[in-house]
Amino acid sequence: MAAELRKYPRINTALEINYSMDESSDSDAPSATSSQFIGTVTDLSKSGAGLLVDQVHRPDDLVCLEGVGGAKKPLNSVVKWVRKSQGKYRIGVKFVRTPA
Repeated sequence: MAAELRKYPRINTALEINYSMDESSDSDAPSATSSQFIGTVTDLSKSGAGLLVDQVHRPDDLVCLEGVGGAKKPLNSVVKWVRKSQGKYRIGVKFVRTPA
């Protein structure tokens, strides 16, 4: 069995959120008008989250999550992994700390 690589425990959830993708991280992206998406946070920790989404992403894509864990400001995040799951995509994101 593989060793757990996460620093913080994850909490299972089913929170529907809005998120957007930073178009500069995807050279093949459609116009900016289609950059808003809906996803479901399936698990959450202090440093990242797992999401179930309809939109395909690639590792290193930059996404901005709104309304996660009571955060007042959107959370900038980077996609770390992507897996296809039942016609949707599971993605793991790591929160990016930005200077205040």
